Amino acid sequence: MSTTRQNPSGDARQIAEALERCPSPWLRNADLQGRWQCSRASVDRIRKEHGLRSDGPDGTQPDFDLLTILGIERVADPLAAWTLGSDDDREILAAPLLSIDDLQLLDPHRGGYYREIFLQRAREGIRPGFKLGNRWLFRPTIQDLARLQALRAARMKGE
Repeated sequence: MSTTRQNPSGDARQIAEALERCPSPWLRNADLQGRWQCSRASVDRIRKEHGLRSDGPDGTQPDFDLLTILGIERVADPLAAWTLGSDDDREILAAPLLSIDDLQLLDPHRGGYYREIFLQRAREGIRPGFKLGNRWLFRPTIQDLARLQALRAARMKGE
């Protein structure tokens, strides 16, 4: 067993410096609606379920620190993930989550998979996902973000 001593003040300083370089974004209710792909009422219900109160000043529109939101989204240690991660990691953490419909759109096979297959993969940990409210949501990869943006743009042109 190792007897190395940890320096908590050094860790705190390192985290503070990382947050200074890359501060976590603040989100409003409309941002949460887009992130979670749900209605305003669903956002309010999820906030109530998790006891989420605004991190912003009183008397203003509710603001939420992304690190607090990541905790609700079952990121094990949001502060460490944000401060110790790469730029790509932070882009993934800040990006809107994917729905099963998004995963079907990203599927390279014609016709995609049935919805239940995505849920089964999430339960087995193959494609990590979690249930938030009544929806299953999935964290995107960098490749997913670029491809989904192109697919959505192409779909919008076709409509």
